[in-house]
Amino acid sequence: MIIAKIRSLLWADFFLYSLVDPRLLYRQIGKNDPRPFLLSFTVPAISTISGILALSLLGKQTSFFFTKITYGWILLFIWESFKIVILAALMDMACQFQGSRGNIREMVSLLNFSLFPQAFILPTSMIFSIINFAPVFMFVLFSLVLFVWSAWIAVIGISEMHSIQAGRTVLIFIFPYLFISIVFFFMGLLSLISLVSYITT
Repeated sequence: MIIAKIRSLLWADFFLYSLVDPRLLYRQIGKNDPRPFLLSFTVPAISTISGILALSLLGKQTSFFFTKITYGWILLFIWESFKIVILAALMDMACQFQGSRGNIREMVSLLNFSLFPQAFILPTSMIFSIINFAPVFMFVLFSLVLFVWSAWIAVIGISEMHSIQAGRTVLIFIFPYLFISIVFFFMGLLSLISLVSYITT
């Protein structure tokens, strides 16, 4: 059964649509055939190893490199997956506040597949490292470009998911980042107040 699904290449549509048409990507996710949830976690796995290898091109490597691409990659993949789940939960909550239905599994799948363009940081970094043309600057530049591309995929995909305008979807997309920033700001402020109170007493 699993081998038959692999041979059907239906799973490849998720990766293709994430690059060419985010609306078709969500429609494929909504079909749930093949099931996209677990498959989607291959994308952060690919994007994290691509990021690690791309960074390694910017300088000389030591024996620690092998630890970085094994244990370091596993830890980074776990962190990236955890971050995606938290962001998806907050975006899903924002959608429900606006009256849309909640579906965190589809949101997680969509956000995971939206990271697929970030896997291209490795070939782009490799090209500029080989020709030795501002590799660090190009790494930063293409990282920003690929992040914007991923954000665009997520925004259009969420718009298709809930049949809402892209403008409102942008607010849904940035809501988790604003929420987390506010939480950390107040945590830092309370920590500072506690520290000052401790010193002055």
